[in-house]
Parts: sequence; C-alpha cells; structure tokens
Amino acid sequence: MTNFLGIDWGAFALVFVVALVATAVIVSSFATALRLLAAGGDVGHRPRAATVGAYACFAVGVAAVLYGLYLIIPPFH
Repeated sequence: MTNFLGIDWGAFALVFVVALVATAVIVSSFATALRLLAAGGDVGHRPRAATVGAYACFAVGVAAVLYGLYLIIPPFH
C-alpha cells in the first residue's frame, strides 16, 4: 500500500503536513504583525514593543519567501 499507483504515500503525507503547518505559521505571523501595527489608542502613538514585534513577524514571512526562492532556484545551492 505504500507505493499504490507508484506514489510513496508516506512521503506525500509528510510533505502535505509540513506545507500545511508552514502555511499556518506564515499566515498567523502576518496576521499578528498587522494586529500589532494596529495597536495603540491614538493615531501615530503605537507602543515601541508593538512596532518591534510587528517587524519581527514580518521578518518571518520574508525569511520564508527567501528560503522558498533558495529551494526553487538551482544556482543558489
């Protein structure tokens, strides 16, 4: 059953789970960054910790995109 139809279903399931978890982490990080940027009562008076946290969350997304490009483009490795 492992190679039914010539497909390694264990590897397929592993790739599916990793992609699902990575997607959830990246989307959650982006949503958290947007929420942190919206923090603060007055316009233009956002707490410094919220700004730093938002940029850190955005950095997670940027790192994921750059790592994906590294994996896709053969001359990079």
